[in-house]
Amino acid sequence: AYDVVDIDPYGTSSPFLDAAVQAVVDGGLLCVTSTDMPVLAGNYPEACFARYGGTALKSGYLHEMSLRLLLNAIAMSASRYGREVEPLISCSIDFYIRVFVRIHDAPARVKHLASRSAVVNQCVQCETFALQPLGEATPTGGGGKFKP
Repeated sequence: AYDVVDIDPYGTSSPFLDAAVQAVVDGGLLCVTSTDMPVLAGNYPEACFARYGGTALKSGYLHEMSLRLLLNAIAMSASRYGREVEPLISCSIDFYIRVFVRIHDAPARVKHLASRSAVVNQCVQCETFALQPLGEATPTGGGGKFKP
C-alpha cells in the first residue's frame, strides 16, 4: 500500500478509481485528475453516467457539479471496500478537474454514504434547484437506522 497515489490520465480517471482506493493506506492521500470536461459538463450525458454514475446539468454551476460527480464516483468506489473519502481540495481549471482526498478505513461510516448523496432537480427556466437525498440516517442508541 502507498501513502500517496496520484492518478493523472489523459481523459477519464474512472477506470482507475477501484485500484487507486485499494492501493492507498488508511489515512493516505489520493489525487485524481480528469481531463474529459466535455463529458463532465453535460455534453455527453450517457457517457458521463457510464463513467461517473451521474450526469451534469448544463448550468452556471457545471464546474462544481463536475467536481461533485468525480468525488461521488471516488466515494462510491471506496465504499465497496469499506473505505470512506474525506475531500481536502477540489479544483476546476480550464479543461480539467483535480481533487485531493484522504482515504480512511471506515466500514461503519460507509453506510452513511446514501444520506450524504442526492439527486439535483433543476428548473429549466430559472435554474432554481432542489436536492433530493438518496437516503436518510436516523441516529439511535446502538449506532443508526437507515432508510431510503
